[in-house]
Amino acid sequence: MTVTTIDVVEVSADELRKIKRLDAAGETIASSAKWSVGAALIPIPVLDMAALGAIQANMIVDLADLYDQKISKQAVRGVISVLLGMLVPAGATQMIVGTSAKLLPGYGTIVGAVSLAAFGSAATYSIGKVFVRHFENGGTFANFSVVSVQDDLKKEFTQAAKS
Repeated sequence: MTVTTIDVVEVSADELRKIKRLDAAGETIASSAKWSVGAALIPIPVLDMAALGAIQANMIVDLADLYDQKISKQAVRGVISVLLGMLVPAGATQMIVGTSAKLLPGYGTIVGAVSLAAFGSAATYSIGKVFVRHFENGGTFANFSVVSVQDDLKKEFTQAAKS
C-alpha cells in the first residue's frame, strides 16, 4: 500500500482575487473573439468592420470594469481604431480580402467571411491580452499608450493568427 501526500498550497485573498479576475478576463476575451467571428459573417463590407470595432470596444469596457476602471465607449473606440490600424500591415491581406471579397456574389462572400473571421478573432484576442497585461501592471485607461504596446500587440497578433 502506497501512501501519497498532498501538498496544500495556501493562497492569499489578494492572489485569489487576481486568479479570479484573470479567469474572468480570459472568458471575456474568448467570448469577444467568438463574437468577432460572427461579425465577419455580416455580408455588408463596411458593416462587418463596424461590428468588429463595437465588439472590441465592449470587450475593453468589460475588461476595464474587472479592474475597477470606468471608461466611455467613445474613448475606447478611438483607441481601438488606432490599434486596428497598427495591425493592418500584419493582417492586411486577410482584412482586405475579407472585406473586398464580400462584394463578389456567392464564393466571394464565403471567402471574405473566412478571411475576415481569422483577422477579427486574432485582432480581438491580441487587443484583449494587451489591455489585461496593462491593467494587471497597474495601468489605467488614462495612461494607456498605444505606442508603448505596439510591439507587444503585433507579437500577440502573430501568435493568435497562427492558432
